[in-house]
Amino acid sequence: MSAGKPQIFALGVNHLTAPASLRDRLMLSEEEAQAFAGEMLRDGGLRELVILSTCNRSEIYGVTDVPAEARMRVESAWGKRRGVGEDEFRGHGYFFVRGEAVRHLFRVIGSLDSLVLGEMQILGQVKEAYQRAAENRWTDFYLNRVFQAGLHAGKRIHAETAIHAGAVSIAAAAVDLARKVLGEIAGKTVGVVGAGEMGELAAQHLHKAGARDFVFFNRSREAAERLAAAFGGEIRLLPELPDHLARCDVLVAATGASGLVITAEQVRNAARPRQGRPLFLIDIAAPRDIDPAAGEIENTFLFSIDDLKRVTDGNAEARRQAAQQAEAVAEEEATKIEAWEKGLEIVPVLRDLRERYRAMTEKEIGKWAADLPPNLRPRLESLGHGLLNKFLHGPTTQLKRLGEQGDAQRAGYYANLLFALTDGEDGNDSP
Repeated sequence: MSAGKPQIFALGVNHLTAPASLRDRLMLSEEEAQAFAGEMLRDGGLRELVILSTCNRSEIYGVTDVPAEARMRVESAWGKRRGVGEDEFRGHGYFFVRGEAVRHLFRVIGSLDSLVLGEMQILGQVKEAYQRAAENRWTDFYLNRVFQAGLHAGKRIHAETAIHAGAVSIAAAAVDLARKVLGEIAGKTVGVVGAGEMGELAAQHLHKAGARDFVFFNRSREAAERLAAAFGGEIRLLPELPDHLARCDVLVAATGASGLVITAEQVRNAARPRQGRPLFLIDIAAPRDIDPAAGEIENTFLFSIDDLKRVTDGNAEARRQAAQQAEAVAEEEATKIEAWEKGLEIVPVLRDLRERYRAMTEKEIGKWAADLPPNLRPRLESLGHGLLNKFLHGPTTQLKRLGEQGDAQRAGYYANLLFALTDGEDGNDSP
């Protein structure tokens, strides 16, 4: 396509194309993003720009007249700023233009391109990236229209499909089950046994669900201090667990021990002083941390990692089926943008058409108004402009439709031929 026509592009890396080490190196801090955006808008051949950086992707959405040249400039400047060679960037990156770029963005917003299908966080991340760009005036009419349409598509996907429904991680599934058994998590005391990755993930999800009263049990205080600092709560050594188990409404066991850490007898002893209040046990360790017999104790609910995996597998399959509906929504909204983009090519013709006939209308109004009382001029102007709008409505509607169908060049040719837009005459045959 020739220069002068704005085109959207998407350039970046994500979890499917690049290792985490490269994604981390390409991430731009807020200060770096400010400097980089200024450089690209000034010297990089970009008209507009949005920068999206998350742990799973670093992407730049831009508008330019010549995408191939803009790509080289952006890759070079981005790579130099972050110490990434051109070959490494090209080997792990992707570059989409026009319709492909719009579809990629809409799939990102709809979480169809996420590490976890259907995760909700990306919608907020894209919205934040766009708002930051708009506030800094990195965007104009083109990206404003595309991103607003994309966020609308994301909201439709959330409202019309079940792609976000059901937990697909073990830790999230555990919290969902805890809610079903106990109701609200807020106000409940949560015990976490083990300070490793799984224990931290469980604490993170429980904290997000409203838990604030944590007790972290571990063999050493040092490892548990990091979790207590992050989520609040107290630290207890593992031998103290039997004395504090009765306090816990939820207990997550996630150690790396080779044998049982919590016996049925310890659970039975903890259940008595609870006086019927349910105790929810989540064993996400492999091998098991909690004696399976503990699940047979009255008012005690025990779920193992196998139980949780069955839940997550079922939810993941449901999300995959819902993804087909989400893809259809993204495609529908992207097609609308594609039609709008094609229609931009007819805008100069429409502007010339309206300007030519508006000038003719003003000339006629001025000629006839000279012989009328001043109080009648507004009525004459209203009549003239009203007739102008009615006369032009049909032609402009058809020209727009042709433009949106990708036939702007032919539409412009016939508009010039029929309405004499370029012959320099005013079309006035009056003597």
